[in-house]
Amino acid sequence: MNEEIINKGVTEDYIWHEAKSIRTKLKSVQSELEEFVFTMSRRDKDNRAVIAKLYAENFQMNQEIKDLKEKSNESSN
Repeated sequence: MNEEIINKGVTEDYIWHEAKSIRTKLKSVQSELEEFVFTMSRRDKDNRAVIAKLYAENFQMNQEIKDLKEKSNESSN
């Protein structure tokens, strides 16, 4: 195979250069992907915290409404 590549005018140095270039690009993309995944997981945690807070506030508001209805019913009687 090496002879075939050399006969076509492609040298081993060129192949190594291209392989290193591709490897560098892949490492860069991998780093970007890892950063993206980290950022998204952090946002997911933040979103979960916001959702938990909203559920707690909703529960508290529902409890307050229930208490107001009970007081309203007591004062009606």
